[in-house]
Amino acid sequence: MNPASLVRQLPAIASFKAVQLLSLALFSVLAPRYLGPELFGSFAVVLSLTALWMTSSNLGARYVFGRFVPEYAARGADERVRELFMHMVGARLAVALVAGPALALFLARALPEASTSTLAASCAAFVAMTVAAPMFGIFYGLNQLGASIARESFGRLALLALLVALGAAAGLERATVALLLTHLVALAVGTYLCRDLFRFDRGAFAPREVYAHLRFGLAVLAANFLLRLPWRLGESALALAEVAREEIAYFNIALSAAVAFTRLLGEATTLQIPSLSLRHAAGDSAGRDLGLGVALKFLNVTGVLFVLVVFAAGPWAVRTFWGPQFAGVVPNLLLVAPAALSQPFVRTALSLAVLETRLRRNLELGAAAVAVFCLAAWALVPTLASLGATAALVASSFACAFVAFLRLRPTGVLAAARTRRHLLAVAAPAALLVAAHGAEWAAAAAVPLYLASLFALGVVRRDELLVLVASFRREPPRSADPR
Repeated sequence: MNPASLVRQLPAIASFKAVQLLSLALFSVLAPRYLGPELFGSFAVVLSLTALWMTSSNLGARYVFGRFVPEYAARGADERVRELFMHMVGARLAVALVAGPALALFLARALPEASTSTLAASCAAFVAMTVAAPMFGIFYGLNQLGASIARESFGRLALLALLVALGAAAGLERATVALLLTHLVALAVGTYLCRDLFRFDRGAFAPREVYAHLRFGLAVLAANFLLRLPWRLGESALALAEVAREEIAYFNIALSAAVAFTRLLGEATTLQIPSLSLRHAAGDSAGRDLGLGVALKFLNVTGVLFVLVVFAAGPWAVRTFWGPQFAGVVPNLLLVAPAALSQPFVRTALSLAVLETRLRRNLELGAAAVAVFCLAAWALVPTLASLGATAALVASSFACAFVAFLRLRPTGVLAAARTRRHLLAVAAPAALLVAAHGAEWAAAAAVPLYLASLFALGVVRRDELLVLVASFRREPPRSADPR
């Protein structure tokens, strides 16, 4: 990715990300209050399962576009870009049409109250969102990052508006129709934006060419799917356990904050891969590890601050924005927040495996996460309901982080991240929070204490900000002191 181009696009990227976070916040607050705990709990199951089905059907499109489109564009091979686009759209449409009936069967099992119209609308929404996604994802490969995230930025706002316009509080059927219309609008917009990329001759669907493009994406897809599975299975586990629909709503709302944070981490590490891959290809493993390590350190700092802010402001936010009927969100939110501490290690290990083309390691991370989640959910959900699902997610996240830590240990990444010093910096605010039993005042006081500890122990230095910026550029960083 060209650094100058990235800098030029930063205002647009920041604007779209701001809209995305705002829309997620508005949807998380207003949709549950408008639909009510029980109806929103059922709708959360639909949202979770359609998103999970789409994840299983995405065929690694973003990674395929990021890998091949810049190469084709640099050679002036516009026809190859069009072929790749048609390969991904056609393959995803075929997969969606096959997977749609399976989604209907699973939804019918998880939501016995769902009508035939509800199931049909949910499946049609899944097909529309699966086909629309690559129409925006292609712009990631074309280095038009703002357009690539436009669908995610405005999707929740459009869904919220349609829920109100259609009077979705009247029932689940209207809510799923609103979901379908949201993705049909995205499909129409994506079709218009990509109108010059469509081609329908036989060459656009040559089996050998399709396989060459999909082989790379499928290898990444398998690992990413396993890693995302625990984050998408909680609502389904609760529905299958036949707990109250309100419990599903509590879990879904609490999870929204953690999911937003993990997405930001994922996008930050994705932007770093192109420049670090050049260093890895040049044999500069020290520079690669330094870039990953400094990024890991700042991601760890962000994770700790996220947890402290949730403990300080989370209960107040639930009381203020959701009201007493959603009081069950608070224990779930406080329990799921520490899962954010695991994600920097997981994301860094994923990036390292991609750089070294050891994608099997990512499969090991995903397998560990799924195995622990399923075992913990089986044991905890029947008795603890939403708290059991949240605890299972936290357990799977830290199990995955432990495997990631073992993968990073032989490299210079952990040393560059000053992991031991960071643990010491966390000790004082953590002790204060534990002694005060997680009180809001203690979490607020822990923030300045933690920041002071970072600088006092030398975990963070001003010159390292320059190294972090350099890790997104093509030239090596000027500072390489890992101590």
